Amino acid sequence: MKSNIYKLLILLIFSSCNNATKKINVVVPNETLIVSSKGKLINFNLETKKVNWEYASKEDVNQGLNRNLFSYDSENIYLPFESGRFISAQINSGKLNWIHAPHDLSTFNEISYATINENCETILNESINESSIFMSQPLIYNDFVYIASCKRDYQNRSKFYIINKKDGKINFVDENSTFYNFFKPVESNTNIYITSAVYLDKHYKEGTLASNGLYEDAAFENPLYIQIQSNENRLFFGDEMGVIYALATNEIGLAKGGDITDPTNNFIDRTDLFEWKYKSTKYRYLANYNTELTKDFYIVNLRSENDSKDAIIALNIDNGNEAWIFEHNEAIENWQLTKDKITAFSKNKIFMIDLNGKLIFELETSDSNLNPISNIEINKNNNLIYLSLNGIVEVDLQTKKMELIIPYVSKPNEIEKNQIKYFQ
Repeated sequence: MKSNIYKLLILLIFSSCNNATKKINVVVPNETLIVSSKGKLINFNLETKKVNWEYASKEDVNQGLNRNLFSYDSENIYLPFESGRFISAQINSGKLNWIHAPHDLSTFNEISYATINENCETILNESINESSIFMSQPLIYNDFVYIASCKRDYQNRSKFYIINKKDGKINFVDENSTFYNFFKPVESNTNIYITSAVYLDKHYKEGTLASNGLYEDAAFENPLYIQIQSNENRLFFGDEMGVIYALATNEIGLAKGGDITDPTNNFIDRTDLFEWKYKSTKYRYLANYNTELTKDFYIVNLRSENDSKDAIIALNIDNGNEAWIFEHNEAIENWQLTKDKITAFSKNKIFMIDLNGKLIFELETSDSNLNPISNIEINKNNNLIYLSLNGIVEVDLQTKKMELIIPYVSKPNEIEKNQIKYFQ
């Protein structure tokens, strides 16, 4: 599956000083809501009820969507676009720290590809001027931004980028197993991991694609279309058939690797590789690509076989046992961990559960123009806040009143990934 490519690599060594697990402290001059929607990035001042600043990617606004998610540090937002545009903007001012326009990243050519012909001669291949597109969320780790591109050209190649978060300079580029890179990379034991279709790719923090300690073509049986999560010594992820995996890691990579020349040293034959595997008998398929990781639980959203019910399921990170299950009679369209609560919505309901799986708020919605089209955050008044088709809506948990607090008309799009982040 993976081509036998020998790369002439220039390894770059760079220092790191920040702790990736350190809580991000963002200081804002007023209540702030950052919104990514329809190819735009917007800063709403929730006190003046006005737009503080707005950035629009012309290529993506013309398409009316952007399915990527942003990441942030203490001062800046990092947002990739489907067109291949990628920006870093200051949260408070909107000033661009750097910008990569479409095709900027694709012309970066620090790697030469080489193949070996039948006469054992090394043949260098010229890099092709390709276009990068993104379909994921970047990882901010130490002083760098890590992200994988999706399909790049007619050869279906994909690249893994390391970008200096301060000035936007590209520090390194390497390949991925496939161009199906839809999820944010994660860091564990200073190595970077990303799910690339049926492969679990490992990159050193310097960028180089590295072995997991398994046979070269070691693949999973089903595509890993779910957000991977990590802590200091484990990876948590799942496949589209609802099988959830936990793998131990160390500084070398996977803690239970083996002989990389042995074809049986792979994820399918070696069940001993996994710390645990989970498969629900009732909820058999992935319902939502989102996942959350707490100090106790890996939380996923699965769906019953006849699509009649969804469930948010918390798995004990130590053994994979079900800690609790919250069942919902509709398809859950969006959910996330906000503070210490899970906020979510389906077609006709907004609801919130605690980290014991207990329902603590529920509201039936009737006005489609005020229904959520983004994730739901919790503001300083402990009320819910989100983006609707008509603008920013606040839901009072005591009165259950939905109020449009900032008009901002948006057009519906079923495949859009609208994202918001509240800063107090």
